[in-house]
This record gives sequence, structure tokens and C-alpha cells, in this order.
Amino acid sequence: MDEAFYIQVLVPLRLDWVPVYRCTCRLEPGTWVVVPLGHARYAGVVYRQVDGPGIDDGRVQDVIEVNYQVPAVTEAELSFWNFLASYYLCTVGEVFKAARPAGKVRSEQVAANIKQRLEQRLAVREEALSRKHRDNVRERLEAECASIKAQLNALTLLPVDNAPKADPGKPVLLSGGGRTDEYIKLCRDALAAGLNVLVLIPEIAAGEQLQQVFEEEFSGQVHCVNSHLTDARRRRIAEDVRRFGSQIVIGPRSSIFLPFSRLGLIIVENEQDMLYKQTEPAPRYNARDAAVMLGRIHGAKVVLGTPYPSLESYYNALNGKYSLQNTSGKPSPMILIDVNAERRKSGMVGRFSRKLIEAAGRAEGEIALIRGWEKPDELLEEVSQLFPERKVDILTLSQARLSDLRRYSLVAVLQADALFPEGDFRADERVVQTLAMLGEQCSGAFLVQTGKADHPVFSSPQNILDRLLEERRRFNLPPYTRLIDTYFGGHKERESLAIDSSLQKRKNEIRERARAFEKKTSGRVRVIIDVDPIV
Repeated sequence: MDEAFYIQVLVPLRLDWVPVYRCTCRLEPGTWVVVPLGHARYAGVVYRQVDGPGIDDGRVQDVIEVNYQVPAVTEAELSFWNFLASYYLCTVGEVFKAARPAGKVRSEQVAANIKQRLEQRLAVREEALSRKHRDNVRERLEAECASIKAQLNALTLLPVDNAPKADPGKPVLLSGGGRTDEYIKLCRDALAAGLNVLVLIPEIAAGEQLQQVFEEEFSGQVHCVNSHLTDARRRRIAEDVRRFGSQIVIGPRSSIFLPFSRLGLIIVENEQDMLYKQTEPAPRYNARDAAVMLGRIHGAKVVLGTPYPSLESYYNALNGKYSLQNTSGKPSPMILIDVNAERRKSGMVGRFSRKLIEAAGRAEGEIALIRGWEKPDELLEEVSQLFPERKVDILTLSQARLSDLRRYSLVAVLQADALFPEGDFRADERVVQTLAMLGEQCSGAFLVQTGKADHPVFSSPQNILDRLLEERRRFNLPPYTRLIDTYFGGHKERESLAIDSSLQKRKNEIRERARAFEKKTSGRVRVIIDVDPIV
């Protein structure tokens, strides 16, 4: 009788346990297998080897198939998945599903099938070459063998470079304008050392300017990842960063799941942007914080770039976890217009201050107006009356984020009060970051109208971070605590836990509560846990 080995296998499901299976040979973690679960079969990944099943051996099922053709999941990837599952209070199966969605798995299997067919074709032609042939037939067979070998070489993984890397040091919080020049310098050094670079951007459209700069500077070495790519194109990018060094990947938060083997530098542009937070489905991670851990696992340097840092990153810099650097570039100076003061001296014409109208008259090029609560039709009518012969674009804040504001000679926020969302303790932080981001993109004049000119965001922006940190400390809010939102049976509960509290213990308490409720009501309760921790 064959010797039995027991392995835990990850499947792309939300399971609070990792199922155990039996196989007839020893399988290394990361190997792809096909296993039964319930009435279905799943492509899974060997999680770890175990000494025994821990349950009655008769209940343990056998592995259906071992798939050596699909590239194994690396040890670094498994470590990263474990971190995300533990840090964001979800299961490793949910992380696996996010990192290896069904389309990506199918694409890798297609590539594996192609490789297998090529190997069969090569074997047939090499066997034919072992016999005698006319010169023209032999030349044709040799040419076909060479062509097949070239195709196989393109699909064959190179050994992963596990040589120890130099200590990358602390993550760097790079604040201020002109960060792109520093990014390019760091990328040159990484590529020269044969290392890969990951550049995270909050969204594709907002990163087009940065993408263009990188493609001009590093032609042929830049991969851009977005939702419009086919599965085949995504697979080729994954193969490149798995097999080769000296590659740059620019993409949104999901790019952290690429199978990097020579990762030497991670750049998180606009690290303060809330779009780095994944809200649905699990894992509900923040790509900025996850990137810091990804850098630790790979020994890669991490740079968090921002026009105005998040409080979490600033707090880490103050505590010595990050090093803080300021660039020499400066954004366009913000000209603040107090709407209430202008009204008292009859300085307003509808929604426009006379100061804004005069600035628009001096501007020689196009004008961009960022609206808040204003109704578009009414605002358009005012614009046509005040600027009848000028090219004026009316943008929402979301549209402004995605636009190249450098082409405008004047950019004006008509009602900055609309930037303050109600009921959000991060409102002040978001406003000062938004204004810094807009000012950084402007090449001409930057005006802001507001009825809250005495608000600290406008009156003392230089000291706002320290003031906000003190406010957060007083009210026991992040980054001094971990904030947990629990959606339990349709009801939302929020609580703060101390940094040194056990998140896993709290998760287990919530799960027990859900089970008790399900037993009492004979129904199922969907529990969603969203944690906002600090690296």
C-alpha cells in the first residue's frame, strides 16, 4: 500500500478552516492541485504539509489531480496572503480568491496546456531527426525544432533569485511636489540592479500623466495594469515579473497580488488617497499598508509619495517607523477668498467673487471651475454671462481628479465648503489633502472660495497635521486605535480597539455571536468585519 501524506489545501472560498486532503506523494507548499469539496471540484494550492488529518481518516478525501504545469505560488506570496488574512480579519481562502481570480487561473492553465502540446510536438520532431532524411527534410525538421524550443523558452520559468538583498531601510514618506524626478532616480537604480519596480496609483485615469513619464523614460520596460486588459495580457505581465528583472509595473491596488520574484522597489503615489482602500469584497485591505508589508517580505524599498500625507503615515514618521523626506518642488500658491467677507462689501456677483472674476480676466488661457453644491444648469448660465467669450470647463471634484489641470491658466474651487462631508471624522484631513493635490496639479493660478475662511484647514494649514493628531488622540481614534466596523445582520456597529489588542480574539468573539444568533433564529447572518489598522 502506498504511503499516505496529508496536506492542507487552500480553495477560493470563505472557510474558517483549511481543509485537509490525502495524497500519495509529498507536495511542496504552493503546488496546484484539484480537490473535491462538497459536490464540487476546485483548483487549489497546497498550503502546508501536516503530520495527520486531525479527524477520522475515513472522512479525509484524496487529491484528484496534481498540476505541475501551472507555476507554483511562491513562499513570498503565501506569506503575504497570510498577513492580509490576519491583519484584515478575513480568511486565507478569500485572499486567495482575490489574488488568483478564476480568469487568471484559467489563463495560466491555458498557457500550461500550450506548453504541454509544444513539448509533445518537439518530442515527435526530435524522434524524426534521429532517423535518416534527405538534406532538405532534415533542415526543415531542425528549423521546426528551433522554433518550438524558442516558444517553450518563452513559457519556461527561470529560477527565482533568492540571493539575500541589501537592507532597504525604513519606508520613506516623500512629501511635497516634484516627486516624479525622485521616482525616476530610484527606478533607474533598481532596474540597473536587475530588480523589478511596482508603482501603485489610486486609479488608472488619475495616473496617466505619471504613466506617460515612465514610458518615455523607460521605454519597453513598463507594464500598465488596468481593468481593460485581457486575461492573456495579464498572464504575460505576470510571467514577465515572475521570470525577469528590470521591469516596471504601474497599476491600481490589485497589482500587489502579482507574482513578483525580484521586487526591489515599491512606490505608492498619492498614498493619502482613500481609493487605496478595498471595501468589497474581502479582503478589505488598504493597498498602501499592504504595500509596506509586501516590501518587508521581499526586502524591497518602499516609498510613499504624497502632496500632503495621511495622518497614519505622518504618525508612523513621527514614531520613527518611516523616514520623512520633503521634495524641493512646490505647488501653486492657493489664493483664498472669504465669501462671507466679500458679501459684506458687495464683492459677490452670484456665485462668483469679484476677485475671481478679475483673476479670470487676467488669465490668458483656459479656465477650470470646480463646482460643489451648485446646480450645473444655473452655474452654466452664470458662466456664459460673466465669461461670454472664454473657454471655461465646469468640473466636479471627481472629474478634476482625473483631468490634467496643467493645461488651465486658472483653476478655481467655487465652494470649498462642499468638500467637508458630514459625519466623517476624517473630513478636515481629506479637505487639506484634496486642496494640496489640486494645487500640485495646477500650473497657473489656483483660487479657492469658501465661507469657512477661519477654519484651521485654511487659516493654519502648516500646523493642521499636528492639530488633527492631537484631536484624534483625545477622542481615541485612528491612528491611536484600530477602528472596527462590524456589519452584523444588517446592523452596523463601530468600536475602537487599542493598538496592542488582539484583533483575532475580537474576530472570534464576533463569530461566536453570529453562530448563537443563527442557532436562535434558525437563519443565517452575514457578518462583515472591516478593520482600519495601522502598519
